[in-house]
Amino acid sequence: MPNYDDDLRLLLPVDFREWTFVGSSLGLTYSEGGPGNEMFHHTLMEPSAYRHFVETGEFREGTMLALLLHDLGEGVLPGRAGRFASDLRAVELAVKDSTHGTETWEYYNFGSRTGLLEQAKAFPAASCNSCHVEHAAHDNVFLQFYPLLAQVAPLSSGLAQSAAGGPATASPQEETEDDSEPEGGGTLALAGLDPVHLTQGREELGKPEIVEERGGYRYQFVSEPSRAKFAEDPEQFSIQNDACLVVPGAPNDPDLWAVHDGKIYLFATPGCVAQFEADPENFL
Repeated sequence: MPNYDDDLRLLLPVDFREWTFVGSSLGLTYSEGGPGNEMFHHTLMEPSAYRHFVETGEFREGTMLALLLHDLGEGVLPGRAGRFASDLRAVELAVKDSTHGTETWEYYNFGSRTGLLEQAKAFPAASCNSCHVEHAAHDNVFLQFYPLLAQVAPLSSGLAQSAAGGPATASPQEETEDDSEPEGGGTLALAGLDPVHLTQGREELGKPEIVEERGGYRYQFVSEPSRAKFAEDPEQFSIQNDACLVVPGAPNDPDLWAVHDGKIYLFATPGCVAQFEADPENFL
């Protein structure tokens, strides 16, 4: 069962690597723009919840699904062609626990620029829940992307057949046409952290396939709704300054930032960040 700390943050299960493999994908994205940088996605399911699903075709209370996001590896001998899943960059969890919050399912991101987090807060409902409710093949789970899981459900459930045909509703790509240019250029900003969440005090590692480009920087987002929020008000969520505020004229380092009053500022050196945070109004 899922475990939480005193602040109601979900604890990353220590044995998630031992869970049951239920599916994988390469560069799968729900966004409308270009594919960005592809990653390998591996989905694992907590074993007792997996056994319950095999027996009943239902996701019981306490079900946990882990999405592992890996960089692409290639050019490593003796491999002569093809790509493989290399470094683990983030772990996301989908948890069915109606006793914990206002939503039956909640979603968590344990990735950060320094490595895996030990605990994480649930995403706001607007970030993930609406998409899962509308497009998931069964009970908020994108079973259409997990044929291995769908095929082990009881035949009486009909889940294997329904999942093979996808969800009853149209995919996000089919609902609207997007005339925007494919993203993916520019310098990666904020070490890949989602700027919308960063302005709210949360360090959430975005996905390289969900991106927006602005002012020469490429921003990553944890979900399509987060990217849409950025697109609605880029002045609020993008980097505010073209040069260091502490050393005038010095070029910014896109991985050195501070957040003040809900806005993001870049700096030239770690010392500049420390000086700014000690007295931000002086430099603003």
